Amino acid sequence: MLLAALFGFSLAACSDDDDATNVVTETKMYPEDSMSFVKGGETKTLSILSPVTPQVTSNVTWCTVTYVSVTERGTYSYNVTATANTDTDERSGQISVTAGSFSKTIALTQAAADGLVIGQTSYTDIPAAGQDITVQLTSNGDYKVSIDASWITQTTTRAMTSSTETFHVATNYETSARTGTITFTLGDLTQAVTVTQLAGEPADMPSDAKTLAAKIYAGINIGNTLEATSGETSWGNPAVNATYIAGLKALGFNAVRIPCAWSNHLSNESTYEIDATWLERVSEVVGYCVSNDMYAIVNIHWDNGWLEDNILAGYSEEINAKQKALWTQIANKLKGFDEHLLFAGTNEPGMNETSSNTALMTETAIKTIMAYQQTFVDAVRETGGNNSLRCLIVQAPATRIDDAVGGVYAFPDDEADSRLMVEVHYYEPYPFCLMEQDADWSATFWYWGSDNHVSGSGHNATWGEESYVTERFESLKTYYVDKGYPVIIGEYSAMKRTTSSYSDLDQDKHNASRAYWNKVVTREAKNHGCVPFYWETGTDINRANGTAKEEYAINGIMEGAAAGTYPY
Repeated sequence: MLLAALFGFSLAACSDDDDATNVVTETKMYPEDSMSFVKGGETKTLSILSPVTPQVTSNVTWCTVTYVSVTERGTYSYNVTATANTDTDERSGQISVTAGSFSKTIALTQAAADGLVIGQTSYTDIPAAGQDITVQLTSNGDYKVSIDASWITQTTTRAMTSSTETFHVATNYETSARTGTITFTLGDLTQAVTVTQLAGEPADMPSDAKTLAAKIYAGINIGNTLEATSGETSWGNPAVNATYIAGLKALGFNAVRIPCAWSNHLSNESTYEIDATWLERVSEVVGYCVSNDMYAIVNIHWDNGWLEDNILAGYSEEINAKQKALWTQIANKLKGFDEHLLFAGTNEPGMNETSSNTALMTETAIKTIMAYQQTFVDAVRETGGNNSLRCLIVQAPATRIDDAVGGVYAFPDDEADSRLMVEVHYYEPYPFCLMEQDADWSATFWYWGSDNHVSGSGHNATWGEESYVTERFESLKTYYVDKGYPVIIGEYSAMKRTTSSYSDLDQDKHNASRAYWNKVVTREAKNHGCVPFYWETGTDINRANGTAKEEYAINGIMEGAAAGTYPY
């Protein structure tokens, strides 16, 4: 088809019985003016229609011309072959064609090889406090950048003409140096830059439990995220980002509880070795908080129930060994963080067992919890450094107030003086906070606080209102706070109901009820020496940027936080 189109002029006047018209009288060629080649080299065809044999030569060594064949009509074919270009500059040449009096040149060009040259390939002794570094490079193509360490982030977007990339090295909260690699890729070429950061200094840990608790204004949970047992985003929330944490700070929170799963992140299940990538990810999220001057709690959450749902059967050496192994690794990884970071040994030990089958929390079960918590405290303290004085949180049996003040549960022994806190959770009254459907023993409560009751409704709270909240927290103050132990309210919230699920719901009154409950619980918690951490799973706060989705609910928390005063 190509030759037919190219040389159609020689056939248009032809007649099958007029041989004279088939005589070639002038030279034509294709291509006429130029030939270009890819950087890796290739072969193209040069076709010349000529009445005499052409002379074809190349003036460059990287491009050769080889005769292939000639047809009866006088079409000469040549292979023009360019070898691979290893130079980072484009190259050029020409082919000369002569045939009798005909003379012409064909321009040759070939694309440059990929070029990527980095001026400085190693950055060492980066201060532990972090800094920006600039990498200068020369390139003739659109390269890609990859980084193997989450603590190094690219801070600028390169225009096509730019030759400088800027990266930020975050604060090193660890007490050991660390090394990361930035890799630039252009085609088959790679160039690497190594970044080594100095170890962070051991932090000052001046605050005992009461002093530190008093610094927490209002706390919040990142619920249904890092504790998701199939991965951080598997329960429907996006991965935690720095913008979200900064948004929480802007709302008024200065402390974050980070529930964490670990069992699904083991690289060796027989030794309970935690995957290094997951440890790094948890450290990164803690860093988001600490860099915003926010306090953070890291725990071992439900975690498929390997500890939490195996309390009533009594103490297990296997469970205890796993508890020690996990906390030793977690504590070592996060040891460099200062007192802004707290550890919580479990979450709700025994809650599922004693809620689902109405079993009572026995003395044996409570002492089993205490044994696992002693292992937690010992494991953390043995890692030394900042962990020798880090404030630690242990959980009351099932994190229920009744079991916390029942007389059996007691704190673990701790070599650090006055560095322990106890944790309970508060979802009371249950028909308002968690109950989804009416039952024989109670209707659901949609409205809480006498000013929010709806006349004639069967869904007004009939118990568990303001005075009840005060009484519950007063018992914690008497049993723990007055003896020098702050209490962490690790979770508290009341479910959001909407008219789409409850058609006869008065939405405004229900919203007002949630806001008021948030206010009263937050205020009374602080007034009684209990540090409040609101349970939030993306219902009330935008997980992308930390802005309020349900402003009334957040306003209630902040009003309560402002009105409450710790008694220490």
